[in-house]
Amino acid sequence: MKKNHFILLVLVFALIVFDIDPMYAGPGGTVVKAIFKTWWGKVLMSIIAIVLFPLTIYVYLREYFAIRKCRKELLQLGKTNKDFSWLTLDKNVRNIFTRVYTAWNNQDLKEASSYISHWYWQNQQLVHLDEWKKENLRNVCKVDGIKSVKPLYLEISEHENLEGSRIAFLITANIMDYLKNNDNHKIVKGSNKFDDEEKIWIMEYTNGNWLLDDIQDGQLSLAFAKTKNVIPSNLIPAS
Repeated sequence: MKKNHFILLVLVFALIVFDIDPMYAGPGGTVVKAIFKTWWGKVLMSIIAIVLFPLTIYVYLREYFAIRKCRKELLQLGKTNKDFSWLTLDKNVRNIFTRVYTAWNNQDLKEASSYISHWYWQNQQLVHLDEWKKENLRNVCKVDGIKSVKPLYLEISEHENLEGSRIAFLITANIMDYLKNNDNHKIVKGSNKFDDEEKIWIMEYTNGNWLLDDIQDGQLSLAFAKTKNVIPSNLIPAS
């Protein structure tokens, strides 16, 4: 087993050192190394899939049961507030996701300000989009389709009408995402091809509307799935 781990580490190190492209960005401003998008990356991914198969099954099961529990509890919450019913939530999250990507592609989150919390809007505009403009770069990001929206974690408020409640959604979508130079139009980071990406979008219920409050990497899904939902006892019947 130790030998397998050593080989795996060597392969990861080699790919990180010699494969410097492509890179990915997008809403949330996260730029990560996409070594698994290359041919060698896919070979490495296959090896990792075999070595870590038991862990993969564990993560899948934890996520599956967490999502099922969230949907069950949302069914009850939807009876109290229709904005928490699953069909309404799914529609709203998909709408927000699409609008945020459109605004991000236009380099102006103000276009989606009614769908984003004020703090997150200001933070992302100043930290990422405005900085890229100064560097004469543009982040092109487009959504070809949203494959799935899954509730992963609930944090329900005790306030009237459930104001301030937060839900973490695991979203998988087919996305094109890259940075290009505005002068020569050359791609400096990322790829102009569509590919599946997984992110965790955290929504907050504010003044009767769902707003995007944060975006985290999909690799954190297990941490969210393992976290116990926070729900006032008077809203959910004891199981």
